[in-house]
Amino acid sequence: MDVRQRVLDRLHKEALAENEERDWIRTGRIPCSDCGTLVRTETLETLPAHNCTARQRARREREAADRATER
Repeated sequence: MDVRQRVLDRLHKEALAENEERDWIRTGRIPCSDCGTLVRTETLETLPAHNCTARQRARREREAADRATER
């Protein structure tokens, strides 16, 4: 990856983070980076419990089942 592309990728990531933060300020919700669930939180330091591990496990099981049926 060349320097120009790395700079563009970094700027894009920063813009996405700013959008998420702006949405959190407006709505009080932010997506969990692990499972994607929108979680209501008062701070960005930690997220409240929201069954993240169970959601990730279920997603992996669904993906594995989908791959198995494709074969």
